[in-house]
Amino acid sequence: MSIASPKAVIKYLFASILVGTALGVSGAFAAQGFRSGIIFVSDFLRRIYQGDPNFFFYLFTLSIALLFVHYSKVFIKGKPFQSVADSIYLAHKSNNETDVRVGIVSTLAAFFSASGGASIGQYGPLVHFGTTLGAWLKQKMPFNFTPDLYIGAGVAASISSGFGAPLAGLIFAHEAILRHYSHKSILAIATASGISYAVSTAIWGDANVIAVSPDQFNLLLILLISFLAGPIFGLIAILYMKSLLFFNKLANQNNFSLIYKYGVCIISLSIIGHFVPEVMGLGAETVGGVLGSNYTIFLLVIIVLGKILATSISLNFGFFGGVFSPAILVGAGAGAVVSAILVSIGIFEEFQQALVISGIAAVAGSVIGAPLCMVIIVLELTNSYAYALASLVGLAISVGYVQVRFGSSYFDVQLLNRGIDISDGRTGLFMYETEILEFAEVNFQTVKESDSVEKAISLMSSTNQSELIVLDANEEFKGKINSLSLFNKSGTLLESAVIDNNSIVIEHDASLQSAMEIAADFVGEIIPIVNINTKKAVAVITEGAIFQAYLSKQNQTVDVEKR
Repeated sequence: MSIASPKAVIKYLFASILVGTALGVSGAFAAQGFRSGIIFVSDFLRRIYQGDPNFFFYLFTLSIALLFVHYSKVFIKGKPFQSVADSIYLAHKSNNETDVRVGIVSTLAAFFSASGGASIGQYGPLVHFGTTLGAWLKQKMPFNFTPDLYIGAGVAASISSGFGAPLAGLIFAHEAILRHYSHKSILAIATASGISYAVSTAIWGDANVIAVSPDQFNLLLILLISFLAGPIFGLIAILYMKSLLFFNKLANQNNFSLIYKYGVCIISLSIIGHFVPEVMGLGAETVGGVLGSNYTIFLLVIIVLGKILATSISLNFGFFGGVFSPAILVGAGAGAVVSAILVSIGIFEEFQQALVISGIAAVAGSVIGAPLCMVIIVLELTNSYAYALASLVGLAISVGYVQVRFGSSYFDVQLLNRGIDISDGRTGLFMYETEILEFAEVNFQTVKESDSVEKAISLMSSTNQSELIVLDANEEFKGKINSLSLFNKSGTLLESAVIDNNSIVIEHDASLQSAMEIAADFVGEIIPIVNINTKKAVAVITEGAIFQAYLSKQNQTVDVEKR
């Protein structure tokens, strides 16, 4: 291990603090501006209406919001909006590939959606906007840091300000987005998270969004109930995520026109909002009502199912936003149902907020795939070690259950449905996304099946090769020959039956990962790469070249994750 010079250390410290400070300040203003703007617009619309929200109120506000969302795509030329899943993907790329314009427009689309009353979350858009800020700063301050450091710092700043939870911001960036820890990156990310929280509290005050009563409850009993309820919370998290995926598949059917999708979206949400207004919007007020035991068991069940349905329709039939805030309300409702049932059968004397917090942590933590972050969020938002501990058991069981039955997180499944497998880390992603032709040899020796054995032997001798590619009269791939098969043979290659027509081949558009899996069963000198459409050999590659490419990327990944 080499020791850096004092000059290099000072440069690293200065650059890390500068990047962290810049992203911390900008992240605080972005997060607070986003949230304050939504509240301002929502209150303004309600003042104009001067009454309780009903079908016609939502019909008007949702229509206006959807119009803004639709035409915002003009600025990104019809590209899809980007969310947390894209932040995870971009953080695993070695180059700064974040599209800043798409990130900004995506955040605006989420702002329009939430302001109009759609059932979406605010934290997902803020996370990706933090990614966008980090990518933009990487362009303006290109210090010798990898892009994921800038992304991690931007994400930490957004979460820290949005939740009022600096420790959670730091952990979320590492656990959910970067998926690795580095001593060298911690300074910039911690600075961004701390500065963002400090700026937010100094200007806007405490952003604590969960008000709970003093932690005077039987912790042992709560832990036992949380343990038993863990699988229930996991099932509800899976129901929520599968509903999102089902409605996504439904909305993408070819027989659904855009106008039809928008019509279904607005009418359905207006009906839901008319009968269950508690499930519309960001849901912060409803979470407070659930914590205050303001709803009956029947209404709590309606809120849980209604929120799942409203969010699934909102996110897949026109609007854009996050899935985390809705998961908080779904989890709160689930925990409240458990508590209310236990009160009704006499196990508890009074409603237990600790089970509501446990439900929030379990469901939301399972959705985002960040259990450690959720425990810290509970700790920071409740200012109670007891509430954090009470949520831990149910959270751990729920996350474990969801990972076995569904996947690591909703974002990972989103990426997997797009053909992006993030589970194997940066090296695995490189292997899947890199085409084998990048490492192949396009200049290679061939013989025709009508050529003589003597000609093939002569070519092998002059090129110092033991294998050759065989083509037919139409230049199409027929197989391979090797030097041993030519021993004591005469005549043409076709006549002497020396061509291996069942040789292992790699398709021309195969990934490096696919090639490596094929090479695991290969014995020989060269592997032909064949165009499956034209049936022509386009290149060859050796087993050594494939493994050298893998080792090269593995070393690069290790270097990145140390920085």
